[in-house]
Amino acid sequence: MVLYEDTRQQIGKHRNVHLYCQQTGIKIIRQALNVGDYQIAGKGDISVDTKMSVLELAGNVFQDHERFRAECLRAQECGIQLIILVEELLPGGRLDRWRPPIGWNGRPVARFDPAILRKAMITMQQEYGVKFRFCDGRSTGKVLIEYLEGRRN
Repeated sequence: MVLYEDTRQQIGKHRNVHLYCQQTGIKIIRQALNVGDYQIAGKGDISVDTKMSVLELAGNVFQDHERFRAECLRAQECGIQLIILVEELLPGGRLDRWRPPIGWNGRPVARFDPAILRKAMITMQQEYGVKFRFCDGRSTGKVLIEYLEGRRN
């Protein structure tokens, strides 16, 4: 199997994905992708865009909304199932229980309402067919491949 990794993806950002692919004999080729960070060669109907945390996801949804929305729309127009894979498990599996990390000053590093983020995610799912999924960062490689192969919904 050959896995395409988008050339805009920061090199070394996902060592866990590279390690999993190395251990399972999956070859990674860096190539410009129309949407997302990863696709399986010859299977361009599913793409996974990885986010390191809920904070990165929130930044994309709230601060970089137009670019993020444009990518979701592009995926929809191209018939690509875009999966946003966030490498952070939610407390009790619920976004409303998530709390931002505390900074050096004892205050949260971000201020946004998780309920508003959840509402924005639901809207994007309904309008563009984007799927938001969460996983433990240690299993990102395995989970990413399972989504790309269609073994996970």
